[in-house]
Amino acid sequence: MQKLASLLKVRPEEGSLVLLVGILFMCIQAGQGMGDNAASALFFLRFGVDFLPYMYLILGATTLVVTLAYSAGLGRFERSRFFQALIISLIVILLVERIALTKPFSLLYPILWLTVSCMGMIFGTLSWNLAGAVCDTRQAKRLFPLFASAGILGSVIGNSITGLIAKQLGTDNLLIFYACLLGLVFILTRLIAKKYFRPVKSAEDRSSFGDDLRAGFDFVRGSALMKLVAYASILFSILYFAIAFPFNKVVTASFPDEASVAGFLGLFNGIATAVTFIVSLLLANRVYARLGVVNSVLLLPIVYFIGFIVFANQFSLNGAVIARFSQWVFLAGVADSAWNALFNVVPSQRRGQVQAFNNGVPSQVGVALSGVLLILGERVLTTPQIFWMGMAVALLCGFIVWRMRAAYGDALIQALRAGRFEVFSSDATAFAGLQGDAAALNVVTRALKDSKPTTRRLAAEILGRMKNASAIPALTHQLSDPEAGVRAAALHSLGELRAASACDLILNSLNDSDEEARRQALTSLAQLEPEASPTLLAKLETLLNDPSIPIRTQAAACLAKLGQSEKAATSLMKWLQDGDPALRVAALDTVGRIATYLNGKFESAPVLSALHDDSVLIRQAACRALTSFKDEASAKALVARLYDSDAAVRSAAAESLHQRGAETAPLIMEVLDSKDASACDAALDALAPADARTFERLRLFAGEEIARLRTLRSHIISLPKEGRALTLLRETLQNRVRVCEKRLLKIIGLLSNPRAMELVRKSMEGGDAEARASALEALETLGDKTLARDIVSLLEEEPERLAMSIVMEKVLDSKDRWTRALAIRAIQELGVKEFNSQLAAFGSDPDALIRESATEALIQFDEVSPMETLQTVSMIERVLLLREVPIFADLLPEDLEQIAKIAREQWHPNGTVLFHEGEEANLMFIIVDGQVRVLRTADGKEQVLAQRGPGDFVGEMAIIESAPRSATLVTQGDVRLLAIEGETFKGILRERPEVSLAVLKSLSRRLREMVSERGS
Repeated sequence: MQKLASLLKVRPEEGSLVLLVGILFMCIQAGQGMGDNAASALFFLRFGVDFLPYMYLILGATTLVVTLAYSAGLGRFERSRFFQALIISLIVILLVERIALTKPFSLLYPILWLTVSCMGMIFGTLSWNLAGAVCDTRQAKRLFPLFASAGILGSVIGNSITGLIAKQLGTDNLLIFYACLLGLVFILTRLIAKKYFRPVKSAEDRSSFGDDLRAGFDFVRGSALMKLVAYASILFSILYFAIAFPFNKVVTASFPDEASVAGFLGLFNGIATAVTFIVSLLLANRVYARLGVVNSVLLLPIVYFIGFIVFANQFSLNGAVIARFSQWVFLAGVADSAWNALFNVVPSQRRGQVQAFNNGVPSQVGVALSGVLLILGERVLTTPQIFWMGMAVALLCGFIVWRMRAAYGDALIQALRAGRFEVFSSDATAFAGLQGDAAALNVVTRALKDSKPTTRRLAAEILGRMKNASAIPALTHQLSDPEAGVRAAALHSLGELRAASACDLILNSLNDSDEEARRQALTSLAQLEPEASPTLLAKLETLLNDPSIPIRTQAAACLAKLGQSEKAATSLMKWLQDGDPALRVAALDTVGRIATYLNGKFESAPVLSALHDDSVLIRQAACRALTSFKDEASAKALVARLYDSDAAVRSAAAESLHQRGAETAPLIMEVLDSKDASACDAALDALAPADARTFERLRLFAGEEIARLRTLRSHIISLPKEGRALTLLRETLQNRVRVCEKRLLKIIGLLSNPRAMELVRKSMEGGDAEARASALEALETLGDKTLARDIVSLLEEEPERLAMSIVMEKVLDSKDRWTRALAIRAIQELGVKEFNSQLAAFGSDPDALIRESATEALIQFDEVSPMETLQTVSMIERVLLLREVPIFADLLPEDLEQIAKIAREQWHPNGTVLFHEGEEANLMFIIVDGQVRVLRTADGKEQVLAQRGPGDFVGEMAIIESAPRSATLVTQGDVRLLAIEGETFKGILRERPEVSLAVLKSLSRRLREMVSERGS
């Protein structure tokens, strides 16, 4: 079963979803096959097949009305209830019509035919709406083809058993089977909605079908291609019914009763559907690649034309079967996908509206017109003349599609110039983009000669992604393009295409004047691995001394891949000793990339040494590099980095260990005994899932975490809500709760289903109560049963409230240093003296943070003389001050501590100039107390640009831009500041994304203020 799921690209957590939706598609298509066959047979034989053209006329208008009603209902009601109510309503209508068939009411047969035809449209739309509601975009690419295949299988089964049921139980009773299958669809819809439906935006935010039609019409009116598509839609609808009508007429005349007609239609439809599936799977993509999208569509009018010729020469059951079978298989198996691909050139935000207009108006106009033409033809034309009329329509349709070729090319060029990359490439395995389309390839190749460099560069990039070797000559020509960006893109694509024939020209590009072009030439050569000629090796050795670090390291990589591992290793070793951190990081990354090519010429010692560097970036790079070193020393060194003080380094070490697989599990499991929370988190990330050797220890660790989580929840609910330290303590404990929950979900993922648990975690962190409830339900369903049940029970139970004194006593015993420090400060805030003996013991704690916090509290309680301590602002006070600054408000105490260590506290009296306009910038300031004015001199006069107060930060822009100060900063009254050096501040922005985001928010607020001031 797992092999089948892997083959079908179904992930473990998606098995139940795929099964339910797949069965739903099967039931719908099986029931629709039975219903169509029954309704058609009853209408043809009990009412008259000659009336079919009139039904086409009515069907076009009815379908449009039903589509509008369905769209309105979908936009105004909750999806799950709407789907279920609609299915029940249609089941009731179907059963009522079946009961009515017992009465001699002839008009019931056309009503039944219309009902079943409209139900086919409704259920076809509903099934895909439901699939879209449970799949995200990436899932849709993988799972939609499976759902479609399940529907095809259901159609084959339903059509195949139609004849047997009709003969045994009567054609009328096929409707009961259809209703029963819809009953199963109703049950499946309830199950799917309950387990998998995702929230959608409110109805008032959604556009109506009518709005989509209008927007789609506006776009079509301005698009030459889409206008031709609309005209062709009308003609294709006429052709479809023009060949379906004589087929149904011949079939009706060839069998004596409705059971035989229903049986034949079922057999025919079943075989045609099965063949269509095979053609779609094996032939369609080859046709698209060889002929292109438009030419694939052009084949359909030709098939219709030939079908009418067959009809004209042999108006019999055999001729009807040949014509209808060819049209069905080619339409559904080849032309339909190509037709839908035409809409890829429409901008994605308008694509749905254009398709809605095309399906709702031109297609339905064509249905109605087919009825009118067939009625007129029956009255004034002979049967052969009707077929001649069909041939004429097919020729006209073919002419319009032929004209679409040029319009399609223009549309592709417009998409290219607009930078709509997705038109030309797709990661989906199913036919979705145009990467195999000959016309698209031709358009992109011609775009290489466009006058705009941006268009040429984009075209060169796209050709690499289209994976078509025929583009190599055109890309080679672009290596002499005057624009450096175009040359670089062409070099990149030649590497992607493995263009060995262009090796010499790529080699010449190593002398390019542009750095990026030279780098891309090296990258492409590394991909091609050409013959190591003396000329090439000499050039690569020269580039080892290039001023550009990326070019130097890429040259070393090329040398290693060409067998010159000793030269590459020597250079890398030298760079690892260099004083430039950027060069050392690049060298480490290169070592990781090419370790397999170094053939043992590069020892792991310098990389292991880099693990202890002061630079976070170097330690990260060293962890990544060690992924390729499989020795035990490297594994132990990486495990040691799981204890690193920096989260990014811990993460890099975990990822490197994870890539090594289960071999490092025993070493990693030892980390779980350390009780170091951060290291344990990293260790869980490092473990490989489903390793039975780790299960027992993981379950034991999970039990410890559940007990810890229960305690944390109880502490949070029991703590008072007033006070700076108490607030930070509660929020710190709440963060520990989230970390604990995340840790437990990681454990369950390692025991069973990591991807599913990652989705559960994201839902639980979202903050939305409904999403959290759904996540808990998924956890209970998909996770390890015993462990998941224990976690869900804990999270749903009300935490136990404890006396504040008991909570503080337990918190003071915590192994978490910041939890203890904040608890000490909270005791100081509350003025509770009953813990003085513990505070006195903390006065000799080996941790300076705990000693300092305890001493401050004892001073307030008059237990220690202030003269015995240093008169400086304590670390915990600095952290509390920093936390009141908006850009640092969301940071954890341990993160704030790092900033507090490098922030210098300053006090300035009124009128102090902190810096002058035009000065070099080396400090930024965070205002703790007081006000400052931002001044600028214009026309000899000072202007006040802004006034900043507590929580604001100033002077950061000059540091970020490495530019002189743009204004003067003067204190207004006494001001207390925290000063941070420029380079240090840049390091914080690089290493702390949450600080960078806070700075952006603050700058955005200031920009709005400036705009508002100017507007007023």
